[in-house]
Amino acid sequence: MMQKIGTIEFVQVQRGHMKVGIGDQRVYRPDPLLTVNKLHLTEDGILGITEDETVIVDVHHTAHPQSRFRGDNKISFGFIHEYEQIRRRFGDHMRDGVGGENMIIRAQEPLPDLTMHQRYFIRHHDGTMIELIHVIPAPPCREFSIFCAQRTIEGAALKDTLQFLSGGTRGYYAELVKSDCQCFVQVGDELFLA
Repeated sequence: MMQKIGTIEFVQVQRGHMKVGIGDQRVYRPDPLLTVNKLHLTEDGILGITEDETVIVDVHHTAHPQSRFRGDNKISFGFIHEYEQIRRRFGDHMRDGVGGENMIIRAQEPLPDLTMHQRYFIRHHDGTMIELIHVIPAPPCREFSIFCAQRTIEGAALKDTLQFLSGGTRGYYAELVKSDCQCFVQVGDELFLA
């Protein structure tokens, strides 16, 4: 039996690196984020498609010229209620999706624990079922933690922030099950747990 997790509120791509600089001077900046009309999910990553049908390669796609793909981060999703928690702690600059997840989902409450041993499906508006595998919490990084805090944090404060953002609060990574179909995702599509 399938359990509905939630409905996609918006989709976006990262056009380039969101962490810039070197060493301790690296900073997180959300400028490369672009909300798109729909996503084309492929085995190599995500392509964003704008309203005028322009195709934009997400930075985690293996074909991006500056690809940030590292083996487990081709596709990502996050939840509105997690951003509400993040805003309560850090402030209004933490708008929905600022962490760069490709799909932002409004969850049914209560949200079940998501693990990589479960099966996940996105139901497209045309009825196509798209299976996602290897779902894991996206690990937060130092740069995003500092962006959240809006100040340089180190030591215990950094550790506390990283722990707060762990376990799915910062979103999830996933991979697409091999499929012969063209896998498109857009606003209104639904995420299910099987």
